[in-house]
Amino acid sequence: MEHVRLPTLASKPDILFNIVNEPLLKNNPKCNEYVLEALNFNLQKSFQHFTIPQTIRCKPRQFGGSQKVIIMFNQSDTSPKCYTECYDPATKLRENAPGLNECRKLAGLGVIRDQFVFAVGGVNESSSKSVCMLDVSLQSPSWVPMVNMLVSRKRLGVGVLDDCIYAVGGGDIDNPLKSVEVFDINIQKWRTVTSMSTERCDLGVGVLNNLLYAVGGSAGKNKALRSVEYYDPLIDKWTPVAKMSICRYGAGVGILDGLLYAIGGYGGKCLKSVEVYRPSDGVWSSVADMEICRFRPGVVALNGLLYVMGGEIETFIVDTVEIYNPNTNTWTLERLSRNGVQIYGGVVVDRPPYFIT
Repeated sequence: MEHVRLPTLASKPDILFNIVNEPLLKNNPKCNEYVLEALNFNLQKSFQHFTIPQTIRCKPRQFGGSQKVIIMFNQSDTSPKCYTECYDPATKLRENAPGLNECRKLAGLGVIRDQFVFAVGGVNESSSKSVCMLDVSLQSPSWVPMVNMLVSRKRLGVGVLDDCIYAVGGGDIDNPLKSVEVFDINIQKWRTVTSMSTERCDLGVGVLNNLLYAVGGSAGKNKALRSVEYYDPLIDKWTPVAKMSICRYGAGVGILDGLLYAIGGYGGKCLKSVEVYRPSDGVWSSVADMEICRFRPGVVALNGLLYVMGGEIETFIVDTVEIYNPNTNTWTLERLSRNGVQIYGGVVVDRPPYFIT
């Protein structure tokens, strides 16, 4: 019985009724525990959108193909709205995913437990404080509003640490921010934590060894940054580390095999160079350049590879994806998007059970 995923089976009222009233389950104390788990999980989901699965039984089973896929965020030059696609790198197949009802350009993206996708802040029709979430495990997934941030943020960095969403810096060139806030899932509220040492908008953010890194960014007009610092949630403190070799704002950040990659960005010109930080010795080193310069690309790590998606070159959008293999120090270029569509971000999730790719 411990291997039966009762919480997901019991999401339908008629099935839940039959489970609760089944004599074989009622008369077994251990089975009663599993029934209560299913009841509590579905009760929580009935009055809040965001419920973290506490056991494997609370997550839908994965079937067929690769177990992870990429949710890509796209912006069309003919529509103010953003839409998403589910991309399986193993099969190269794509399928439309639930679209956002409003533009989220310059938003921060994050994912909790490879299931709950967050779009945080950005330039949209309502407020740059607004946050929305997509639970990819649902039978009819859709974006739902979450609690607003305390501060309006665009061009921010987002990181996920201990199942909490961190919104880092942001603002604009004239008014960059150094403040940081975190969405605490236990109380479903945002709260502030210690600010960074310097203002940063268009920064990159990555989580490595339970530390939150803020990489580069801009501290104002003509103030691109080389500096990097990390936040330790255990002591609520930011600590500087070695600077990058060049200034980068709008760089993509990826974490792979215990290393932090700073990819592209802008530093006097649009960049295609890439450098990697090794925390064990605190040193940055260069790796192979990308094929194309990219400003504000999306970056994800999957199956031992880095996927660098979209971005901009000056005033032109980039509709390609480059894939980095650290074993060969080489990049492979793929065209995934459609003409006139910019890929501006992505996250890796468990294969959605009700999407088709």
